[in-house]
Amino acid sequence: MGASLLLTVLLFQTAAPAEELQRGRNAYDRGEFRRAVEIVRPLLYPDLRLQTGAQIVQAHRILGVSYLFEKQQVAATGEFRKLLQIRPDYRFDPLLDPPEVVDFFNSVRRDYGDELARLEARRKQAESARQRDKEECEKVRAGPAFIEKRVGRNSFTINFLPFGAGQFQNSQRGKGWAFLTAEAVLGAVSVGAFATNLAVYGLRPQRTCRYDVGDSVCPPNAIDHTDENRSRWLTRVQVASGAIFFGAVAWGIIDAIYYYQPETQLSLASSPRRPLSAGNLQLSPAVMDRAIGPGLSFRF
Repeated sequence: MGASLLLTVLLFQTAAPAEELQRGRNAYDRGEFRRAVEIVRPLLYPDLRLQTGAQIVQAHRILGVSYLFEKQQVAATGEFRKLLQIRPDYRFDPLLDPPEVVDFFNSVRRDYGDELARLEARRKQAESARQRDKEECEKVRAGPAFIEKRVGRNSFTINFLPFGAGQFQNSQRGKGWAFLTAEAVLGAVSVGAFATNLAVYGLRPQRTCRYDVGDSVCPPNAIDHTDENRSRWLTRVQVASGAIFFGAVAWGIIDAIYYYQPETQLSLASSPRRPLSAGNLQLSPAVMDRAIGPGLSFRF
């Protein structure tokens, strides 16, 4: 019995403001504006008893129009301003509302425009401040952020090594491959020409006679210089390619020293690992403490 009575009282208290607002609306529709003010005003003053924004907007509308028809323009202006504070874009319908109400409300809106703009600017500032506070709270909850940077020390001695070692150390892979390819080809040509010359013709190419003279000395005009000329051309190729090889090495050393970087940034150890695939297998020059050469590496 007691619980039922308490539930009935709570339901009555919840429904009473809405019912009173409807009673005020009915009086307003009948043109009983004084009676509408008497019913609706206690719902807003001194304490707000309405539950929803739509009910509050409707109450200020009823009071503003009722005050206007009761010739209380100051009170009507106050209610319309409060209505605009809640709904800055509120409009009366010229087709449905009385012309005097529409004109009076529009005049209030024009006079109140600057203040409305200030209110809207303050509202946006408050919203931005709340958003910043929210982001700061999220950062605090997430914990401090640390940026890890790993660097490797480069050796200045590597700059004096051939085959693009200095360029690879300076992270100039394009130049490194260019010097490596050029010097390898030139060195191979020079060494190959020397080895071929030595293997085929020896230290001194043999001179033969074009025809058999027996035990006699071969006349100068009958000496065959073919092997000697071929050996001479191989020597020229050897010397020319060797000279260009050493020129390329000198160029690579100067370039490596000019672009030398004491430190090189390394990838972070905490970076996500990539799955092994054929694309991660690559052949690249390997520079070690005492040697340089091609290296086969997996990146993962």
